[in-house]
Amino acid sequence: MEDTDGALLFESTKIRPPAEYDDLDTRAKNTILEERLIENRKQWTTKIKALAVATKEVRNLTDCQVNMLSYRQVIIDMMVELKATIYRRTAHWDSYHKTKYRDYSLNYDMKLTKEEKVSFIRADMSALKFQIKLLEAHIEFYQECVKTLDNMAFAIRNRIRLSEDDF
Repeated sequence: MEDTDGALLFESTKIRPPAEYDDLDTRAKNTILEERLIENRKQWTTKIKALAVATKEVRNLTDCQVNMLSYRQVIIDMMVELKATIYRRTAHWDSYHKTKYRDYSLNYDMKLTKEEKVSFIRADMSALKFQIKLLEAHIEFYQECVKTLDNMAFAIRNRIRLSEDDF
């Protein structure tokens, strides 16, 4: 039971967040995640730049073409994994939000307005929201990499045609 954008995926798999959300633990994990994502961006930037340099030589074009297609597929697979992680984290966010809203409605010493409750919840869960934003930004990076590789595919094809016309 999955719709086209995967929204029902989490409902059908019944992902349950931990009983209590720990914002400090999530902040610590975000630091590690951010470092890994920065390193990953550097690695992919280096690979794509090396591929672009290699396309200058006609004798390297077949290897470049193979590597370009391989890199493209690897990046798309990683994008799918990140999107699944975002869906899971968003499901956790929704669950925590519901729990916190109920807690602020029933167990808080003062009566809060809806806006105040939402503001408190955002503050309580800011690290989780930051984590989701980090992953979304990394997906955007991957999308730009795919665009670059697609443009490189056209450049390689045109370069091959030009070299064939010379003969």
